Amino acid sequence: MRTAARLLLAVPMFGLATGALFSVVALKLQGLGSDPAFIGLVTTVYYCGSFVAALTFGIVLSRIGYRAGFVVSALMAAVATYALTLTESQTAWLLLRFAGGFSLGAYYVVVDGWFQALADRRSRGKVFATYETVRLAATALGPFLLMLGSLNGNLLVVGAAYVGSIVPALLTKEPHAVTGKTFRFTGLVEIARCFTGPILVTLCGGIANASFYGLSALYATGIGLSDGSIAFFVAFVLFAPALSEIPLGALADRFTRMGVAAVCALAAVGACLVLIIVQTPPLWLACIGGAVVGASMVPMYAFGLSRIVDASTDSAHVEATSTGLVAYNAGAFVGPVLSGSAMAFFGPVGLYVLLALVATTAALAAIAEIAFARCCPERAMT
Repeated sequence: MRTAARLLLAVPMFGLATGALFSVVALKLQGLGSDPAFIGLVTTVYYCGSFVAALTFGIVLSRIGYRAGFVVSALMAAVATYALTLTESQTAWLLLRFAGGFSLGAYYVVVDGWFQALADRRSRGKVFATYETVRLAATALGPFLLMLGSLNGNLLVVGAAYVGSIVPALLTKEPHAVTGKTFRFTGLVEIARCFTGPILVTLCGGIANASFYGLSALYATGIGLSDGSIAFFVAFVLFAPALSEIPLGALADRFTRMGVAAVCALAAVGACLVLIIVQTPPLWLACIGGAVVGASMVPMYAFGLSRIVDASTDSAHVEATSTGLVAYNAGAFVGPVLSGSAMAFFGPVGLYVLLALVATTAALAAIAEIAFARCCPERAMT
């Protein structure tokens, strides 16, 4: 954990900036007279950029290393953010948000891989969970930057935060000689074939994460909660994963990643079923049920990715991280569409109908990996 401490200082700066940017961009576009459809398109383009980076930035990282890769992603994010203050062109905004999404995807390829590589099988779950906890908390606090002043001023602050995150990253050691190693797209396919179960767990984590964060407020509105209760519910259920990541990561270090993932997924299924049966639960039950689902499903990405990296050689860490991120981003991209469709068909409870199906899939994938692992079966630490 000590070796990752400096890198951990960079995470809240990047997280605060990214969390603030979602709100700032939406408000800025609204002020420029853009309609909701265009604002939605800008968000979609952003995630497309992130997906492309998850698929391709490993090539760059394998040539320049983690430190330089972090500098490239942070500077790209800062420039793309600053440029938003200089134009009102819709075409330019689409291109800049694609570049911003690409920089975020590149950042995750670098930082997720870096934290994984700084740890070993005995500590990887706890180290990565600590990073995820700090990232989630910082991103959640990001919108409070709106209180600092004008929207253009906020964009400049966000850009400065991206640049500031470079300093602690440069003070963090390279975990191993990553440069000069060949990044192969066929390697991604080979990893996906070998670790089908963990890839599915990671994909389910992406679907659940995006659905949960994107539509919890809509669910709360649909079951008739008051404005004050909605705010409390959303804050309560979104904070739960920040509390669960570290203890669950420690358990995954002690036992097996897929074993803990299966138990968590089954717990999420149970909570979903309660909320489906009750349909219009009181606030306390909605909070507890939603918190169990979030606390159980958001860590699926960490479980799946750590399982893949555990079984990978140092030379394949970049490919392993890229494979996990591609699966996660694919899930995050389709998650809100699937959950929105489920809610349109079943009503508010449709969110938990979808999450129950996703959690069931994750549980089955984890159990199948335990029983029929193709490559490097997991062993509990003794």
